[in-house]
Amino acid sequence: MKKSIFLIVSLMLVTGLYSQLIVKMTVPPQAQEPLQVAVLFDEEVPEGMPVVLGLMGYRVKGGVQPYTYQWLQNGELIGTGDIVVITPKKGDSFELKALDKNRCYSTMAFTMKVIARIDAPDNASDYKVYPTVITDSKMNISIPDHKEGGKQQATVRLFSVQGKMVFHTTITGSSVVSCALPEGTYFISVQTDTYNHIEKIIYNH
Repeated sequence: MKKSIFLIVSLMLVTGLYSQLIVKMTVPPQAQEPLQVAVLFDEEVPEGMPVVLGLMGYRVKGGVQPYTYQWLQNGELIGTGDIVVITPKKGDSFELKALDKNRCYSTMAFTMKVIARIDAPDNASDYKVYPTVITDSKMNISIPDHKEGGKQQATVRLFSVQGKMVFHTTITGSSVVSCALPEGTYFISVQTDTYNHIEKIIYNH
């Protein structure tokens, strides 16, 4: 009789213990839609020139945030952040693998439109952007004239450090460009038919 009571009590304790363990288990949050990654970057890039691929260059949706990332170039890991610097060569293959909180993942392979690198012309030093610390939303852009005479046309673009284009205009000859942006660091690209001048500028109001 005592043995029976002891066994019953033991079973009750064990059952109670397992019940507590089951109650304490947490179920991972479920995604409303499957994880999907898409690379949107579709611009021509010079061979061997570093390219910042930021949040505007790809899209991740679905799954359960936060996401983590793996960037691969020719099968080798080159970055794990949401921003990556890529130095492409012709024929390179790339992959972006995004993982969500539940360790579900989505992978997309992509290529980049790599073009031959344009060598700096003899008058590259005549391309200037100043000042590089902007306090009044205005910057001076100097570009040389065509060798045969006449003003060159240039496309001016400003990018955030995340790779998002925040300003775009076209100028003819040396010009003063006005662009109001929040304080921070940006990259300015002044591109003509023969040369692309890139400078880092800082907005400091």
